[in-house]
Amino acid sequence: MTPTVEIEATSATTARAQLAGAAVPPMELAATEFKNLAVVVHEFVRTIAVKQQAAVEVVYRTGKDTRFLTVGPDGKLTENAPSVPIPVAVADPEPAPAEPGSPAPAGPVTVAAESIPYEAPAQPVQATARPARAATPTARSVRPTDAATGPIGALPALSAPGVNPAANLPARIGMRGRLNAMLGLALAPKADSLEMRLRDAQATIAGPLPESAVITFVNLKGGVGKTPMSIALAETIAEYRGPATAACLDLGEIGGSFSDRVAVPPAAGHDAVSLLADLGQAPHQVRPSTLARYLTRQPNGSYALAGPAGAEAPLSFDDAATLGAILERHYDLMLADTGNSSHSGSWRWAITAAHTVVVPVPLRRDAAVAAQRTLTAISAVRPDVLARTVVVITDGPGDAPMVETEAVEAFTALGVSVCRMPFEPAFASGERIVLSQLRRETCDALTVLAATVTRIGSGAAG
Repeated sequence: MTPTVEIEATSATTARAQLAGAAVPPMELAATEFKNLAVVVHEFVRTIAVKQQAAVEVVYRTGKDTRFLTVGPDGKLTENAPSVPIPVAVADPEPAPAEPGSPAPAGPVTVAAESIPYEAPAQPVQATARPARAATPTARSVRPTDAATGPIGALPALSAPGVNPAANLPARIGMRGRLNAMLGLALAPKADSLEMRLRDAQATIAGPLPESAVITFVNLKGGVGKTPMSIALAETIAEYRGPATAACLDLGEIGGSFSDRVAVPPAAGHDAVSLLADLGQAPHQVRPSTLARYLTRQPNGSYALAGPAGAEAPLSFDDAATLGAILERHYDLMLADTGNSSHSGSWRWAITAAHTVVVPVPLRRDAAVAAQRTLTAISAVRPDVLARTVVVITDGPGDAPMVETEAVEAFTALGVSVCRMPFEPAFASGERIVLSQLRRETCDALTVLAATVTRIGSGAAG
């Protein structure tokens, strides 16, 4: 069966393409700086013909007329009814002359008496070559005064152009992603699409970070999602930054739930207390292989260091500082999950060392009030950290939406950034956090949050 594409020009620079008989939304086509709409339409149809290895029937509607065309895999265009054809991308460098007796078609799309835009790049290439040839006799007749150390101005012209891999990859989600999957196309996502925003976020996560970068998760109320969010964010960063680049550190109280929430639970002796007892005296001499005995690798490549589950006393300020000095020599980023007491020494170190602070807040009044107290406690320890604090409002069962407006106003009045995360059942159920088992909306939100805290932290002074 011959594929049929119905194309309707919606303006002088845009058109809507619909694959007849295909259960997919219409495709929006738009002219570019170097290609007019007719050329974009022809290239779109030819791409389908090449992928299908068959000629494609085209019903091309403009303002006042309808054209019936056939485009083969070789790009050859034939008309099934008398009309003015759309321009065809041919390999001949000489553009075909316009027919003088053929009037310009009426409608919003202009296709006659125009030069083919994709041939325009040939002119700047020739213009660039001519000055290079003209400069050759000048270089022979005039010897440079300092040939050994003087700058060579021609090298930049030989450098390869920059490439943005994220922009060149085919779309995988959305309407264009479905078309690519169905027809084997390679359409790129739109610049303002969710997919491009996620790709930009992934590039930000993989960007530069300051030394000893620390992201601290705090809220003086328990059960608000600090532990699952810190574990999931560490796994998200490891996914896009690379394995063994992020370590999640448990600085909570004795008997916390950190070991019960990580995807791979730590074995006996794989905890912060054992590490301090064996290696705390020489933090700068710890080998990676030795450190790996005390941390537990998670599925996406982050490492988890469990807290003092069976210790007699919680970690002190100096204990947390020693752990930070050990981990910073082996990991790009540390994520600190804290407890519920602002008087704890490990809590105060996590705020003092933080480049970015994340405050999870469910839509409950008690959690919002506790978050306000948390921000006050942060300001008492290190006031400048408030400018690098992000409040994450999370949805969940029993939420009170009327609390959100008051909470957001209160947080923004303190100069704190506020963002929102959708409800994640795995966070609320108490199950272990496996990134591949979370909802897609949650993974997208974690990617954006990771990029946000990375961007904020990269501007911190340390």
